[in-house]
Amino acid sequence: MTQEYKTKGYFSYLPISFFGACMGLSAISVAWDKMMRLIQNLTINTENVLAPTHNTNFLPSTLLANFSFALSVSFALLALIAFIGLVSAYAVKILSSFESVKLEFVSPLTRPFFGTFFISLLLLPFALHRLGLPESLSLAVWVVGAVLMFIFSVHIVQFWICNKLELSHITPAWIIPVVGLLDLPLALPLFVDKVWVQDFSFIIAGFCVGVGFFWSIVLCALIFARIVFFEKLPEKLMPTLVILLAPFGAGVSAYAVLIQDFSFLSSVDTLSYALLFIGLFLLFALLPQVFQIGKCCPFRISWWAISFPLAAMCIASLKITQSLTLSRLKSQFDESYAFVSNDEMFFVALSSILLIAVTLTFIWLLVRTLSGIIKGELKNLA
Repeated sequence: MTQEYKTKGYFSYLPISFFGACMGLSAISVAWDKMMRLIQNLTINTENVLAPTHNTNFLPSTLLANFSFALSVSFALLALIAFIGLVSAYAVKILSSFESVKLEFVSPLTRPFFGTFFISLLLLPFALHRLGLPESLSLAVWVVGAVLMFIFSVHIVQFWICNKLELSHITPAWIIPVVGLLDLPLALPLFVDKVWVQDFSFIIAGFCVGVGFFWSIVLCALIFARIVFFEKLPEKLMPTLVILLAPFGAGVSAYAVLIQDFSFLSSVDTLSYALLFIGLFLLFALLPQVFQIGKCCPFRISWWAISFPLAAMCIASLKITQSLTLSRLKSQFDESYAFVSNDEMFFVALSSILLIAVTLTFIWLLVRTLSGIIKGELKNLA
């Protein structure tokens, strides 16, 4: 079919990569939920850790916790609305312009972005749980997403191995399918009351962490080799550089599920710290490129590629902070008193700064996207 045919049909211009918005919104909802729980833990009356009471007299902490809760629920609702809207629009695209979908899937540049749909299914249970929807619905969505993500990951690796690809085909988007494996076990703690979760969570998480980290190392090496020694990314793909953060942010959470003791949710160790610091170093190294995106490339839907990796870094930092806080509370129960460590203070500050900065980025992305849709610019933004 010709390019002329491709432009026919409803939503033929809508890229599959737009599902990255669902990924990011679900993740930032989780980040604010963790911030709410962190604030509550920081204000716990530690006279009885097993039956904690909160210092409700400390009004600022209560207001901050309520504010965090409101933001978490709001982002969860936006994630659900965005997912339903995008699924509906893309279904129309499939029915009215299947050839454009086929061309999108055939291209080695855009094929990995189909992973954003499957990852959205894996992260959507967090939003559904936050909104108080039935657990059976969340579990069904996660199971479908897990099966499809596994199949797609196997397919994409087979595609790389069995086809001759050009150097220009290598982009940061190649990481998406393997990062999807790191995202696969993240929702398992939501279903902790299911016996099979406790029986198989180690196997599922172990497989995903092992395979995900292996392919992340391989692909990061390929992507850096392309950028450093051969050719830079086209300007329109510059925002996808931030995807390089995803294996480290999601890796902390996936590894925490692997080593998690469900009776005490503070499962991080030295490797978790190392992954977070690698991700932070890479974030600092990419900041100049991030700030130049607006100058070198006009706003496009592809900018949503930065949302999930940034939110994943926030979650990783908050997870480590929560671990330090819960460990201190446990020490206070065992030893009657424990100081707030410098490590805990550092990570509280780091998590707060990261979350505020990333949330402002999300708000800008939302405002810019919605204003474009209202003005009828969606086709140009795509």
